[in-house]
Amino acid sequence: MRAISQTSPAKDFTPTPRRGVNVSRFLTQTARRIPNHTAVIDDDHSVRWTWSELDDRAEALALALQDGGVGRRDSVLLVSANHAEVIQSFWGIIRAGAVIAPPNAALSTEELLSICADVVPAAIIADRAHADFVGALKQTGFTGAVLWIGELPAEPASSSGPLNVEGAGYKGSSRREVVRSSADAVGDFAVEEDDPCWYFFTSGSTGKPKAATFTHRHLGAVLMNHRCDLFPTEDEDGASLVLAPLSHGAGIHMLAQVFGGTPSIIHPGGKADPSTLWDSIDGYRVTNAFTVPTILNRIVAGFPADRGPADHSLNRVIYAGAPMLAADQSQALERLGPCLVQYFGLAEVTGAITVLRPEEHGQIPVDSAGIGTCGRARTGVDIVILDESGRELAAGEQGEVCVAGPTVCAGYLGRADANAESFAHGVFHTGDVGYLDRRGFLFLTGRKSDMYISGGSNVYPREIEELLLTDAEVAQAVVVGVPDPQWGEIGIAIIEPASSGAANASAGSSADPGANASAGTDPSERLRALCKSALAPYKVPKEIHFVEAMPVTAYGKLARKELKSEYSAGRGSAR
Repeated sequence: MRAISQTSPAKDFTPTPRRGVNVSRFLTQTARRIPNHTAVIDDDHSVRWTWSELDDRAEALALALQDGGVGRRDSVLLVSANHAEVIQSFWGIIRAGAVIAPPNAALSTEELLSICADVVPAAIIADRAHADFVGALKQTGFTGAVLWIGELPAEPASSSGPLNVEGAGYKGSSRREVVRSSADAVGDFAVEEDDPCWYFFTSGSTGKPKAATFTHRHLGAVLMNHRCDLFPTEDEDGASLVLAPLSHGAGIHMLAQVFGGTPSIIHPGGKADPSTLWDSIDGYRVTNAFTVPTILNRIVAGFPADRGPADHSLNRVIYAGAPMLAADQSQALERLGPCLVQYFGLAEVTGAITVLRPEEHGQIPVDSAGIGTCGRARTGVDIVILDESGRELAAGEQGEVCVAGPTVCAGYLGRADANAESFAHGVFHTGDVGYLDRRGFLFLTGRKSDMYISGGSNVYPREIEELLLTDAEVAQAVVVGVPDPQWGEIGIAIIEPASSGAANASAGSSADPGANASAGTDPSERLRALCKSALAPYKVPKEIHFVEAMPVTAYGKLARKELKSEYSAGRGSAR
């Protein structure tokens, strides 16, 4: 970046500090516009709220938190399975001027305690399933307020009697009553635009989760970006199905429904079963949903065979989080019609890096390695490809995918080391490797952290995994580099078969190309032949192993780090 001109009248200019827009104002604006339209449906808990009721509940919770000792920029840990009151909590915590900290509810007590040590919560909102964690946190000296999902206030305490808040931020107190008169039911919800409002936890697949810090200015831009690029026509006559945990991308998607006034429907039963998904989609006349490729495949699998693309209510099925096979994408388009929207992003960019719009699906050819595009830059986002020195690369050249724009978070909480690395050269470094074509479409070819060096050549596993997944007998594939005394590292392919028979036929693994019969009868040899037909020799995995089920992290991602560690044991110098 060039230096500031010293002859410019703006050479010393700095922005004037100003009040920001509390993101919860979007909720109030919608509640005033369509107060009696439905905002939330959670039939598992007999909840149906209008936008006016949701706004009142957000206000009541914000006041309760402030009275419970929660100050501006204080953290409020929210740990719960999906529930209507989780939606209330998002809006209420943000309105209070506090920072919502929602870890994955599937984390262990030890993992949650570790996160608390980083964000230092002033209050906890939890479901009763996490009572043991709350107890363990109190044993560490926590004295803040505790509120329980299913028992949050519906209106300011003066209207419904005293509100019981455990702890309430006062040492030595186990419970205090918060009582207001109706005249006092006004909170100070003003914020500066760069006040933090959400700590979005990274998946932690390569270490302890980091807290990406979202500010009111940043989150407002992200929500408007989602509205603009992902579901621009959704309104109060539609319905948005909540399938994934609200603690992460599904929470962003839920909040962004506020602009159109589209109600959020929490999928009954919680599990995305093909046999029940269409009960929800048809029953609630769902028009948009946020999901991942595996769940999208279940939606397609459950779609009745006697129905076609015109026989459903879906306008936008937004999927992200992992690549989707071209064959699966084609089947989804054939069965559901042009309603697919793909996006690519990370926690630190709130998912908002690229978008592949419905009309672009199936129209952009895959590259020479068989990898499809994840779309073009989102509105207001700039994607650049950099080499190791920070030099920007031309179209078609492969390097690290980096991002600039208002959807990039303000940095990691308390992690100066990670900030220096991830925001080098003034852009966010995704850790993904890829290239832009001349039309601006982004093609991802791997992750820097997954790369291994075999015989002096860089190998990116994604290209190999994409090829392996084209085999009908492969359900999931992971390729990792492990130490080897001759080559430095060699590639190991771990396969989860589409049927148990494939695993049994291979006797668990194959490391010797001549050890089995023909490539036509042995699964490992068939897969090796597939790789040899399309890849350079140094990219072909030296070993193929079969597992009954691929291990995953608490966030549902493939546990690549654990697999690499397991298959590296006893290799290299120790082999």
